[in-house]
Amino acid sequence: QYVDELDLADFCKKYDGGEPCKITKFVGRNVPVPGVESMLDTEYVMAIGNRSETWVYSYPNVDFCADLGTFGSDVTGESTFPYSISISYGSQKIDYCTTAIMTRFSDDVQKMGTMGITVMISSGDDGSGGETRQGSNGGKLSPSFPASIPTCIAVGSTYFVTGVSGEEQATTQFGSGGGFSYDFPVPSYQAQQVQAYLSTVEKPHAQYATGRGSPDVSTLGESFTVIDGGAAISVGGTSCSSPSFAGLVTLLNEVCLAESGKPLGYANPLFYQNPSMFTDVTKGTNAIGENALAGWRAIKGWDAATGLGTPNFGAMLAVVRTACKNAARK
Repeated sequence: QYVDELDLADFCKKYDGGEPCKITKFVGRNVPVPGVESMLDTEYVMAIGNRSETWVYSYPNVDFCADLGTFGSDVTGESTFPYSISISYGSQKIDYCTTAIMTRFSDDVQKMGTMGITVMISSGDDGSGGETRQGSNGGKLSPSFPASIPTCIAVGSTYFVTGVSGEEQATTQFGSGGGFSYDFPVPSYQAQQVQAYLSTVEKPHAQYATGRGSPDVSTLGESFTVIDGGAAISVGGTSCSSPSFAGLVTLLNEVCLAESGKPLGYANPLFYQNPSMFTDVTKGTNAIGENALAGWRAIKGWDAATGLGTPNFGAMLAVVRTACKNAARK
């Protein structure tokens, strides 16, 4: 899918201050056929990110796993690059990509973190992942790759318990992807949270791994208005959540750059060390739809349905400002 700049300009004029917005740079081939996914990503990352300079990476090969390698090389091989990246694609099918590709792209994302890039990835829309859009996992629950990469921020979805404001729960419109990786071990920054969760929550009656847990965080993921093909449509999915969180990280980067001259980059340890940056979500489950019989519940603290919770932006600003100011003194 590709970005239609006319739709993007129309969205910004209607919903974000009345002025059109424009993509700064295209990497790859942006074929002039728009898609809901690409329009959703660009419209919300720009609107929430205060229209910061935005690049679009697009590849026409329709080979997701191979294109991850191309994308990784395109980002890590340049001297200038975005500081906040959102990816809304993935699969909860076990071994959908080869081990070699998963390892390579994980290495690329880790490198991006050292370059000062924070990578957000949608946690998937197949809930606990026993059944996926790419096929059955034969009784095994599985999170989404590449959201299972330990150095990315995996973003899940929530919605309001009642009405259109107030307390949030794990989304019920679809299953927000989450669980434990077969491919990557539990990283040290979340080891305590994963252990606490697995020792507390009622286990699903299905086979599951005990590796890297996702999601890390969540944001709203239902009823997003998108302009696509000249029409306003309502969209839901973790594809709404990842660009939204990436837009917030763009704003946090502005603070960090002002305090230290450097962006956030690899932010996972900072987030897990400061759970007060998030509003804990304790209601809901990702046992939804085809996966209704087995899944992960939201409980107090980190969980495999909603992660650390939803962003408390005021608290995030305070923590990031202090952390970046301290880093500048070292």
